[in-house]
Amino acid sequence: MAMMKQLLFAAIGIVVFGASAACAADMGPPVYKAPYPVPPPPPPLYSWTGFYVGGNGGFGGNNVTYSSTIAGVTGNTSLNSSGFLGGGQAGFNWQVAPSWVIGVETDFDGTNISSNASASTPFASANAGTKTDWFGTVRGRAGFLVTPVALLYGTGGWAYGHTTSSATATAFGFTESVSSANMQNGWTAGGGLEYAINPWLSLKTEYLYVNLGSANLSGVEDGVPITVTEKTAFHTVKAGLNFKFGGWTP
Repeated sequence: MAMMKQLLFAAIGIVVFGASAACAADMGPPVYKAPYPVPPPPPPLYSWTGFYVGGNGGFGGNNVTYSSTIAGVTGNTSLNSSGFLGGGQAGFNWQVAPSWVIGVETDFDGTNISSNASASTPFASANAGTKTDWFGTVRGRAGFLVTPVALLYGTGGWAYGHTTSSATATAFGFTESVSSANMQNGWTAGGGLEYAINPWLSLKTEYLYVNLGSANLSGVEDGVPITVTEKTAFHTVKAGLNFKFGGWTP
């Protein structure tokens, strides 16, 4: 009986240890688990703050009104002016909030915007013309970032420029001419959209209304008095590129 019990315990031991060894063999070596994947870093928060310089070109014109007085007789007429313009600009932006930008900008453009008009009365006639040789502006800018790289803005400030005007009048058989070169001052207002192409370069399109005030031409020759008043005001539409010093600032 004792022998029977020993054999039974030996059989049970073989079964138990054999099953444990089989399970251990089935489990194999420990499996390495990689850590959780690290998400990529977010893109840098770019800033519009900084200095920039650039160039621009475009087209300008308006309906110009002339008032003339010839030998005491007054007449009025108007004619469209038009021409091309091109120049450069420089400025500084401050990004004062995540979506708001303010700044200052100055620009200078040469132009061939010109007009010529004629007026007549039963006793006299006149011809007058004006050419805007160049103009510049000093303006404030304030805008909203439609996206981090697209700025929609309004702008306005001081405008100045140089014009050349001339007039010829005929009255009672006499013909006289006057001409004048003028430095004029006025104001400008408009708006635009600027888009950052890359960290260093942006493209802008801009509209400005420029009012340089009035210029007077007057003279008396051979007893015939001539006075012509011309208002220099025009619309401009232009495109430009700006280079930002230092690129975007994180």
